[in-house]
Amino acid sequence: MSRLVSDDEIERFARDGAVVLRGIFPDQWLRVVEAGIEHNVAEPSDHGAYADGEARGFFQDSDNWRRIDEFRDFAMNSPAKIIAAELMRATKINFIHDHVLVKRAGAGKRTLWHQDQPYSPIDGRDFCTMWLPIDPVSRETTLEFVAKSHVSGKWYRPQRFATGELREGDDPQWDVLPDIEADRERHEILGWAIEPGDVLVFHGLTLHGAAGNSTTQDRRVLSTRWTGDDARFQRRLGKMSPPPPKIGAPEDGDPVDCDAFPVVWRA
Repeated sequence: MSRLVSDDEIERFARDGAVVLRGIFPDQWLRVVEAGIEHNVAEPSDHGAYADGEARGFFQDSDNWRRIDEFRDFAMNSPAKIIAAELMRATKINFIHDHVLVKRAGAGKRTLWHQDQPYSPIDGRDFCTMWLPIDPVSRETTLEFVAKSHVSGKWYRPQRFATGELREGDDPQWDVLPDIEADRERHEILGWAIEPGDVLVFHGLTLHGAAGNSTTQDRRVLSTRWTGDDARFQRRLGKMSPPPPKIGAPEDGDPVDCDAFPVVWRA
């Protein structure tokens, strides 16, 4: 079977912690994702919310794949699991969860610089996020990355996205994130304009953030998270996203395989 990802793209993912894959999702999957996002916005979960409060310009919701058929279909049947396996050189892929991000046209709320993995109950190096927009995204409003920020293995304390304040209860041994935005020149910042069918894939410890949506077009994104061979379940001191399952959760240090984090692909 032909590969979806080139050797160069695999190398750039490993080296920089982020890579853009062009035209890798066909229209049929973009239609599935669009229907899922519209379903999610119309019927949010009990934790779906607007990050900008009453302005209602930046909607987020997560972990809805059990109730939204389109997200489950994407997780189980789309090329995403193969992309994750090839980039992480994995022999097994688990699906962790979905995360919808909708920035309406003119929404000024910035997505703060952060890492994904410290919010999760997952340890290990084999952790990636796919950021799949169904609308064109300009370079000015795209997701940006601090190149090679995953290499040190540092974990940064999660912040509250609405205020930027540190959350209470997270591991005090984790580092406090420096102000990336105030000192951009010190960092190698990557970002790409992207079209529907393109996807951004990045490591769980890669620092990333995005500006508000200054354009006249909505920016609708399905972000999904995947793990590979060395991923292990680990409860955190603070709030976890996705939360550990109430029934059937692995023991700390065990592989993440369970109904909540299903194995979706094996070599």
